Amino acid sequence: MGYAPYYTYTLGIGDNLVRTQDAFVPWRKLVFDTSSISDIFWHKGKLYISDSQNARIEIINFASEDRTTVSYVGEGTLTNPDGIYVDENDYIYVADSWAQSVYKFAPDGNLVLTISKPDSPIYGRLNDFIPLKVAADRRGNIYVVCQGVTNGLAVFNKDGRFLSFFGANTPKVTLRMVLQRLIFTESQRAQLLKIRPPSPTSVTIDHTNAVWTITQGLKEDAIKRFNVAGVNIYPKLSLSNDKFVDIDVDSLGTVYALTADGLVYVYDLLGNLIFVFGGQSFYENRLGLFRSASAIAVTDDGRIFVLDKEDGTVTIFRITFFGKLVLKGVYYYNQGMYLESEKIWRDIQKTNSAFVLTYKVLGNVEFKKENYTKAFEYFRLARDAKGYSDAFWYIRNIWLQKTVGPVFFVLVFLAIADLIRTILLRQGFIKKREKKAIKMDNFLIKQLRYTWLFIKNPFDAVYEMKRHDRISWFTGIFLYLLLYAENVIIRIIGSPLFVGFDARKINFLGLFVDTYRLFFLFVLSNFLVSEISEGEGKFKHIFIGTIASFLPYLLFSVPLALITNLLTLNESFIYTFGMQIIWGWSFVLLFIVIAQVHNFSFGETVRNFLLTIFAMILITILLVIIAVLVREEFSFLTSIFEELIYRVKVK
Repeated sequence: MGYAPYYTYTLGIGDNLVRTQDAFVPWRKLVFDTSSISDIFWHKGKLYISDSQNARIEIINFASEDRTTVSYVGEGTLTNPDGIYVDENDYIYVADSWAQSVYKFAPDGNLVLTISKPDSPIYGRLNDFIPLKVAADRRGNIYVVCQGVTNGLAVFNKDGRFLSFFGANTPKVTLRMVLQRLIFTESQRAQLLKIRPPSPTSVTIDHTNAVWTITQGLKEDAIKRFNVAGVNIYPKLSLSNDKFVDIDVDSLGTVYALTADGLVYVYDLLGNLIFVFGGQSFYENRLGLFRSASAIAVTDDGRIFVLDKEDGTVTIFRITFFGKLVLKGVYYYNQGMYLESEKIWRDIQKTNSAFVLTYKVLGNVEFKKENYTKAFEYFRLARDAKGYSDAFWYIRNIWLQKTVGPVFFVLVFLAIADLIRTILLRQGFIKKREKKAIKMDNFLIKQLRYTWLFIKNPFDAVYEMKRHDRISWFTGIFLYLLLYAENVIIRIIGSPLFVGFDARKINFLGLFVDTYRLFFLFVLSNFLVSEISEGEGKFKHIFIGTIASFLPYLLFSVPLALITNLLTLNESFIYTFGMQIIWGWSFVLLFIVIAQVHNFSFGETVRNFLLTIFAMILITILLVIIAVLVREEFSFLTSIFEELIYRVKVK
C-alpha cells in the first residue's frame, strides 16, 4: 500500500468530522500521450478515456497489474468527446460537445447511432444541444446532460428519439428574490428575476438501473437518486459539498462523489457519510492530490480512478483492509442484516470508537436481540431519533408492565384508607386537624401572586398595573430572568427527541441572546410606535405587560418538557399540540394586554401590531448596517496600524 498525503475523515458523534484510519490510499498514476482528457469510465476490467485532444476514445484493458493493452474507438467520427458511458452490453456512448451530438458505438467500434438536437417542441427551439455527459439504462434509454439546459436530463429512447426531460432540479427562491418581486416593476422582473434551476453536472446509472445525478453549486440536494417517476428518493445528506463535479456507484450501492478540489466523499444508500479523503495540490504534484479533479470511476474490487483534468493524468486508489471492513459492514447494514454484521462492527468499534455509524448498527443489533436498554444507549450516541424512540417504547412498555400492578395496589390501599378515615371522622372517633394559614408577607411573592390575574382576567390585571402600580420593575425583571432560566431547564430535562440530542451543550450567551432579542425588540418598537400613534402606555407598562402575557409559557413549558420524557415519536402530537396551545394563548394575551395598555380599539391594536413589526424590521436592518460599518472601520484602522508598524520596522 502507498502513503496517503492526506487525512481520512468520517462522521463522528454529534455530526462532527473525526479523523479515522485511511480507507483508500493512492497506488499509482496513469500518464497518457495527450494533454486533454474529459472523462473516464470503468467497465469489465477496462478503463475508457475520453481523449479530447486526439478526438477518440482510448480503451485500456487491464489484463493484469503490470500488463495493459490499448485500443481506440471513434477516430474520424468524434471531434471533441466529453462524457463517456458503457452499458452492460458493452455499447459505448459518447457525448461530443463540438459536434453537438451523442454517438453510440458497438463493442467492435462501429457507429450504430447518432443523436442530434431534437426537433420536438418539448425540447425547446431556443435550447442548444451541447451534450456534456451521457448514460444509458438497461432498456436502452439514453440520458444526456446538456449545457445550459435547466429542464433536467434530456432522455432519448434506444432509437434516438427524444422522449422528455427527466430529473430537473428545483429553483431556489431566496428572501431577496421575494422582496425584489414585490418592489420591481414588471419590466425589471422580466429582466432580472428569471428564476431557473441549475443544470445537472453529471449523470450515472447504478447496477439496479437507478439514475443518479450530481449538481455543482447545490449543497442540500447535490446528489439525487431518481425512481421511474423522476422523483428524488435519495435521503438528505448527513454532510454535503457544493463543489461536486462527478459521481459513481459501485455494485454494493456505495456512492462516490468527487469535488473539484479533489475530495472524495463516500456515502451509503441511506445518505450516511462513510469517508471523505483526498485534497488539492497547489504547488507540488503529489500522488493522491489533484489540481483540478473532474471525473471519478470505481471498480467492484475497491479501486478508485480519479481524473485530474489540468495535467491529464488518472490516479488509482486502492482500498485498505479497514476500508473493506467498513464497506462490507455498511452493505450488511443497508440490507438489514444486522446480526450478520455484528462482529464486523464490533471490530470497527475497537479500531475507531468515534465512528457514528457503528452505534447505529450496534443499536439495531441489540434491538434485534431485544436488549432494548443497550440499544437505547447506542441510538442515543448515534443521535438516531427513530431508533431511540423505538427502543424507548419497549423500555417504557416493560416498565409499565412491572409498575401498573403495584401502583394499582397502592391506589386501592390509599382509597380504602381514606374511606376508613372518612367514616371515623363522621363517627367522631378522630378529629379533623385544622390547617394553619400560611402568611405571604414577602413583597415579591405578593406581586407574583398578583400576576395570576393576567391569566384569569387580563383586562383587570392591566388596569390594576396602570392605575395602582401593582407590579414593580423588579418583578418584571424577575419574570424575564425566569424565562431564561426555564429555557435552560427545558434543554436539561427535556427528551432529546423533542429538544435535540445536543440540547444539553448549552451556549449560555447564545441562548441569552435568542431568548431576549425578540422581546426587547418588540418592547422598544411598540413603545416608539405607540408614542407616534398616541398610545397611553408607558415603557414600564409595555415592558412588564409583554412578559406577563407569556405567563402560560412560564407556567406550563417546563412541565410539558418533563412530560416529553414519557413520550415517543408516535405521541409527539401531545407535545406539539401542547406548545401550540401555550403559544396561541400567550399571543392572545399579548394582543389584549397591548390593547388595554394603550387603550386601543381592536382595529387600532391590529394597526399598532403591524407598525410594530415594521419597526422591528427597520431597527434590525439599522443594527446590521451599523455592525457592518463598525467592522469595516475597525478593519481600516487595523490595516493603518499594521502599515505604521511595518514602516517603523523598515526604517
